[in-house]
Amino acid sequence: MCNYFTGYHGTDAELNFGFWGSIEKTQFWHLDMLAPVFILINAILINTLFNRNEFMEKNNYITSMLYVSFMSFFPSFYYLDGLAISQTLTILVLIQLFRLNQNQDGRRQVFNAAILFGLACTLSPIFLIGTPFLFWMVWVLRPFVFRESVLILTGFTVPLIYAGVYSYVFQIRLERDQFSSSPSELYMLDTLVLLGGLGLLLLMSASPVLNKLRVSSIRIKKLFRIIGLLAGLSAGIIVLDFFVFEKLSATGLIVFPLAFLFPFAFGERELRALPTFIFYLILLFSIGKFFIPYSELFWQIWS
Repeated sequence: MCNYFTGYHGTDAELNFGFWGSIEKTQFWHLDMLAPVFILINAILINTLFNRNEFMEKNNYITSMLYVSFMSFFPSFYYLDGLAISQTLTILVLIQLFRLNQNQDGRRQVFNAAILFGLACTLSPIFLIGTPFLFWMVWVLRPFVFRESVLILTGFTVPLIYAGVYSYVFQIRLERDQFSSSPSELYMLDTLVLLGGLGLLLLMSASPVLNKLRVSSIRIKKLFRIIGLLAGLSAGIIVLDFFVFEKLSATGLIVFPLAFLFPFAFGERELRALPTFIFYLILLFSIGKFFIPYSELFWQIWS
């Protein structure tokens, strides 16, 4: 509602959906109402993954709150585009991967994960750099099985083939800008404030996470490895999107994997004061940006 009345976060004239083409925002303005719905679904799925896989001894619901709060810094929170849907599909990929078991047949799960990731690549083609990561994450949980690797490759290519046929039939020109579905909105100060807060929370999470790994089962250690790989993939997409396409909106991708680590910074039994204080500062900045011109104040003080 704050963004609706203030218009702080804008979006491009055309919403980019990768290989499926672009649509004019004025003709499909009602799609914006779906953006918070996707964020809500993502938050529920992430928290469900966190609790069902027993990352902590007791159920913890701070994961979803942190995800929603931090994603409010990015236009994907307010406007639906290819990047927003791709993030939801990536979460669904993780759900499939977390169902894999060392001693059980995993062909269904790897095929589902591959087809979901392939669909994410069609909506935001910059995700194509994550193809090796998909195989890597499967091999973390499963030994190398030739049939499963073939299924990964098959499931991954099916959506790309469909998208290619769709582009050919409807004569969609695949230009350079379509490989990045993130909006061109550029709020450097907002991004730096959030990254600073995330960096502090990550440092505070490091020791509790390492202590958790020392006493955890082999499976939990593997799940943390997958989270680390996903964080590395997100960082790679962010860097590529920034230096090649000069965009910052993809930074929101890093919030998803880090949401599994941040709850450890706040403590398992008693709430720690410093991480709570940092969270409230970030939350206040997120809400205050609609009413206080932080960027103008910053440059006035700097000059």
